Amino acid sequence: MPFLPRPINLDGSYVGDVGFDPFYLSSIPKNFAGFIQPPQWEDVEGISTLYWMREAELKHGRVAMLAWTGWLATDGALGVGAFRFPGAVYQDVPSSYEAHDIMVAQGSLGFMIFAVGFIEFCTSAGSTTPQLAYQSGSTAIYRLGDRGIKVLVDPNPSQEDTLKLVHEQNTSQALPPTVRKRHVLDVKGFKGDPAIYFKWTEGQTLAEWLGKARRRHDADLAVRLQVAIAIVETLREFNASSVVYNNLSPQNIVLDKSEGTYVATFIDLSEAVVYYNRDEEFAIRVREMDLKPLGTLLNELFCTSYIAEGDKDEGGSDYVAEGMEEERKEEPSMRKRGKQQALGEGLPMYLGTLISTLLLSGEMDATSSYGSAKDVLLDLRVVETNPQAFLKPLVMDDHLVRGQLQLPEDSFYGRQSEISMLLHALNSVTQLGGQPMFVSISGSPGTGKSTLIKQIKKPLQNANGHFLLGKFDARSQSDAAIFSALDNFYLDLMRQGRECVQRDIRSRVLGSIGGAGCRVLSKSIPSLHAFVGGEDESDDSFGMVVAEHRWKYLLCKLVAATAGESCPLVIALDDLQWADDESLDALRLIATDPDIKHCLFVGIHRDNQASSTTRLKELLQGMQEQGVSLMSMRLGPIEKSDVNRMLSEVMCLPPRLTQQLSTIIYNKTGGIALFVCRFLMSLNQEGLLWFNLNTRRWEYDPRGIEAKEISGDVVAHMAERMTRLPHAMQSGLKLAACLGSTFDAATLEKGTPENDIDITEFLRFAVEGGYLRLISPNKYSWAHDQIHEAAFDLIPESKRESFHLLLGSRIFLRTTPEELGGDDLFTIVGNMNIGIRLIKSQEQKLEVARLNLRAGEQAMKASSFNSAAKYLMLGVTLLPESSWAEDYALSLRLHDAAAEALYVTGDFDSLTTIVQTPLLHARCFEDKLNSYNTIVRYFNAAGKHAEGLAKSRSVLSSLGEPLPDHIDNNVYASEVVAVKGLLANLSEDNLLGLPRMTDERKLVSEEIRYYSLDCSGTKRSYQISTHFQACMQFLNHSVSSAYCVEPLLAPILVFRMMKLSVQFGVCSISPFAFGLYGAWLVSALNSDFDGGYRMGRLAITLMNRLDAKEFIPRVYTSVYCFINIWKEPLQAALAKYLEGYDAGALSGDMEYAVSGLFQYSSSALNCCGEDLALLQKNIRLYIRRAIQCKQMLVAKPLVVLYAQMLELVGSKESAYSPYLDTDEDALYRESLQLGEVSNCRLILYKRKFVAFYYSDMDASAEYHQQQTKFSFGVNARQSHGLIGVFIDGLIAFYFARKHRNDERRWQKIGEAVVALVKNWSLNSEWNFANKLYLLEAEQFFYQNDEARALEKYHQASKSAHDHHFVQEEGLAFERAARFHLHYGRSGEALVCLTQAKKCYSQWGAVGLVQHIEKTILQVI
Repeated sequence: MPFLPRPINLDGSYVGDVGFDPFYLSSIPKNFAGFIQPPQWEDVEGISTLYWMREAELKHGRVAMLAWTGWLATDGALGVGAFRFPGAVYQDVPSSYEAHDIMVAQGSLGFMIFAVGFIEFCTSAGSTTPQLAYQSGSTAIYRLGDRGIKVLVDPNPSQEDTLKLVHEQNTSQALPPTVRKRHVLDVKGFKGDPAIYFKWTEGQTLAEWLGKARRRHDADLAVRLQVAIAIVETLREFNASSVVYNNLSPQNIVLDKSEGTYVATFIDLSEAVVYYNRDEEFAIRVREMDLKPLGTLLNELFCTSYIAEGDKDEGGSDYVAEGMEEERKEEPSMRKRGKQQALGEGLPMYLGTLISTLLLSGEMDATSSYGSAKDVLLDLRVVETNPQAFLKPLVMDDHLVRGQLQLPEDSFYGRQSEISMLLHALNSVTQLGGQPMFVSISGSPGTGKSTLIKQIKKPLQNANGHFLLGKFDARSQSDAAIFSALDNFYLDLMRQGRECVQRDIRSRVLGSIGGAGCRVLSKSIPSLHAFVGGEDESDDSFGMVVAEHRWKYLLCKLVAATAGESCPLVIALDDLQWADDESLDALRLIATDPDIKHCLFVGIHRDNQASSTTRLKELLQGMQEQGVSLMSMRLGPIEKSDVNRMLSEVMCLPPRLTQQLSTIIYNKTGGIALFVCRFLMSLNQEGLLWFNLNTRRWEYDPRGIEAKEISGDVVAHMAERMTRLPHAMQSGLKLAACLGSTFDAATLEKGTPENDIDITEFLRFAVEGGYLRLISPNKYSWAHDQIHEAAFDLIPESKRESFHLLLGSRIFLRTTPEELGGDDLFTIVGNMNIGIRLIKSQEQKLEVARLNLRAGEQAMKASSFNSAAKYLMLGVTLLPESSWAEDYALSLRLHDAAAEALYVTGDFDSLTTIVQTPLLHARCFEDKLNSYNTIVRYFNAAGKHAEGLAKSRSVLSSLGEPLPDHIDNNVYASEVVAVKGLLANLSEDNLLGLPRMTDERKLVSEEIRYYSLDCSGTKRSYQISTHFQACMQFLNHSVSSAYCVEPLLAPILVFRMMKLSVQFGVCSISPFAFGLYGAWLVSALNSDFDGGYRMGRLAITLMNRLDAKEFIPRVYTSVYCFINIWKEPLQAALAKYLEGYDAGALSGDMEYAVSGLFQYSSSALNCCGEDLALLQKNIRLYIRRAIQCKQMLVAKPLVVLYAQMLELVGSKESAYSPYLDTDEDALYRESLQLGEVSNCRLILYKRKFVAFYYSDMDASAEYHQQQTKFSFGVNARQSHGLIGVFIDGLIAFYFARKHRNDERRWQKIGEAVVALVKNWSLNSEWNFANKLYLLEAEQFFYQNDEARALEKYHQASKSAHDHHFVQEEGLAFERAARFHLHYGRSGEALVCLTQAKKCYSQWGAVGLVQHIEKTILQVI
């Protein structure tokens, strides 16, 4: 009860005991208890009546249950109804209630009461008699229910024995109730003998448990460990209560199961020692009294060949569990005596060491021994957490015999919070929408950054994911790290042999990038070709000009195909501080690619280098700005406890026994994980840490280790250690250090001086010593980059150049020409280049220049453009001034290749210098064309369209194809006449049958092609094309620039390409020319829709015939954007725009690829009425892609479209600042200043469109007037331009109805638009009929022809609905509503406004819906 004290006898030991006894029946005094107790209890003192009352209540309950069952049976409640007491008189009695009186009258009830009483008397007499459980010479143990009695049976017990009973009671009372000990209730006499009364403990003794386990052979070490933990846990509780048990033996410990594990109870408290008010030092000494017996006990417990030591001593045990008497009788006959084994022998090293240390308690230094049971318990629980490591059997292998310490690879300790963060990031990527995330892991060298990320492998495997690890290297091609990681990934997939996984990934990869894309990437990822299969075909159709954008696009597609919802991908890139700008840009491109889902990116880098840290911060900031979630973590030293755990696991010693060593090592290494490992290895090598074969455990010299002085820098420490190695081993480490982070054994052997090193022995030593790792047959990597750095530091700085030069030369001389095309080439060139300063011979410099040229070209084929640029630029510096005269081919080829590499990497400053040299020294104009080609592309890429156009003009003039400097009507007309006359008599079949350009009068490269020279400079092959192809190429370069800055020149460039194609044959550029010519035919000046459509079909057919797939984006833009909109449904072109993007990204033509995204967005927004919510997401994506590809000329108009869409949906978000860091007005002024007419035209169109739809007619008229300054002129009109004309007509009729002074001007504009759209509708009713109907409705409205206007409004809305132009359907209803309002028909107007709102809502134009709602309120 809450307000009453708990009864003393209700201590919770009974089932259901909650202390409820308000009448204190459990504490009835003895004189009253004697009244209800049977006679045989009269001499039993100290036994309360609680047990008797409990037993009585149980019997009463059972009798009541039987009575209830009888009632159910006799009264028929169970449906039986036939059970009756014997005798005829009872058969007709209807109920048991009425049978009672009959039974009294007949005397049956009295007989039944007598029988029940007799049975109760017999059973009570037996159950209330104490049963003898065990007896020895001096004591006897009785059990009575849940109580026990320990009696001194000696007729003349000594005072000491009697005091021991009192001591047991005092000790039991001194221990808290929660401690598992014998609960002594009282010290009283039992039949005249001294005795203690206690609560009986269920279970079996440890001795009995061990006997059973030995006979069944089923108690393994893990089970015995649970028992040991239970015993030590109870001992710890005793010690914590200031009690020393002092009587540990298997007979005095009772085991029981509780909640699936063992618990141990100590029963004989006669020898326990209670100490009070003593200092800690005394307490430690007293507690040590239990430790040595504990060691003996644990040895007996764990030893599998446990042998009992005979019968118990006279007073050795005072307990046998209930039910064990028979087993005790059998056990003596089963025991066999034999030779006792040494304590701890045969056990795992961890347990053997723990036990032997306990046995030596008091004889060892305090730092090397246990001070309490708590320490032992902690060490046993460590075994429980990692049984695989600590319970493995001791195997005396060669390493242990030689005393060599073995550190496990990628050992990992601590960092629990960091692991949790990583797992959270992985969970976010795999389960929460699949959006990619980037995790940045930074820290000082050797802090375990690389090992941390590897901890994610297991949970990733559980999620069926894949792990991809790449590593950058300061001394290798940093831009090849991503490709190398992918190459290893696909190799691992094939080695694993999981065919179903391979089939799934292979299918996705081929479906994403196709066989052609795989062949392109296989130059950089060789294993990809073997993984996907197929024929080994070359794919050089695109050349190096477009290679950079192509491989980046394909790389993104490959990663997107590899990662999936069912198989997430983790891409970890280590040592990002060594990554070059190109690799960081590729990483940014991949991480921000919106098509990549379920992918976790992890960047690992050092934070002690300011320059690299700044670059990485910029990278991360850029990713975050583009919507990538970021997580950053910095690793410092590990904790001292983690160092101790490491030592414990490595040496298989209990943590308590490694604390002294871990403290010393932690203080000397600062907790740097790598430093700890290397220092530990050095201690072993110097004999300060050794394996003792006698004790079979690791031992160490703490004083010697403490006195050892080491460098505070891990690299310096390892380098100093390496200097003590044998000379041959040092030489091998120095050679291997110059081969990069990974190398082949064959390459190392080539670079080794003859008879200097046994490579096989060196590699074995390096792997065993933890310097190298064998990652695949004959391929090795450094165990850590700090070890690599330390090995490199073995080479004196003054001799490094010569060392590298000699190494590269030896490998070169021992490499066959066939082998020179592999990785050995980069190893040779990389080492030679370091020592290039020492080369004095001009012939040798030219030889190295040829090797750099070869390495540069091979790197470019593998898309390692930064490395290629370095090789090629160094090759250029090796050329003497006389090289143009003495080795012209090598000089030209090096300069052209270097210029191309610099262009691809975007190093325009170096490019502008390098391209000038061939222009000065080239022997003919044709040899200058590659440089001119690079210059023009540089101008276009840098946005310098005027300069690019001027340079193209100059080159074309030299090629015999001059362009007019000034274009007037006469010049334009003459060009038109010439091209039309050329095509006048040519049918479609004639044009398709034109021959290819093969005239070899003059040589030039359409794409970058070089002489293929071997090392001696011998010419191998030379790709030729015609002078006219060069003209086509430069005309092609000029089209976009002319469209931006000199629109009148654009059609003339097209005419020239058409003329060259017809006169001298077609090339891959010709289909683009045909498409542009068709676009010119449908322009406002001509409106020859049939001719333009025919030319567009010819362009597509010719492109397919020539297999000019690199021109798909250009041809699709010219045909589907400018031509087919006049003949085919506008919606049909949307898929082609996206197809053109994919093709352009694949071929590397990012200018027109991204242009396809703009055309798609513009048509979807302005013409097709695509869902604005989905379009908003897509346009954001397209803007990021354009910016990633550095196509700002397209990114800007995409942002304008995004701003237009945001206004339609009513968003206040800024479209310009997140992407262009500007606003619309500033962008307009900038475009006007740069002469970017198309941007100015688009911004004014957007303003006019939005103002018109929001009924701001004055603003729309103003923007219409401004837009007339930027007409399309002779060039083709884009889809949004047609909508602009349509809106112009609607604006014109609106202002004409105002009947102001300018009515006539607006009327003419409107009528001109109607005539124009009527002509358009004749060619494509689908696209223009609804627009014509609405224009005619507004015209009739202006003319006050009410009936015809109403008819046209209806036709406009119906036609728009039928042709799926939902936005124009809404516009038709809105204009009809204003028509009805003009004539006072508000009811009809409300109906039309409601329909307009419905259409705008379907479109997703939330802002327009709100605008209509306001109008409806005004009408109401």
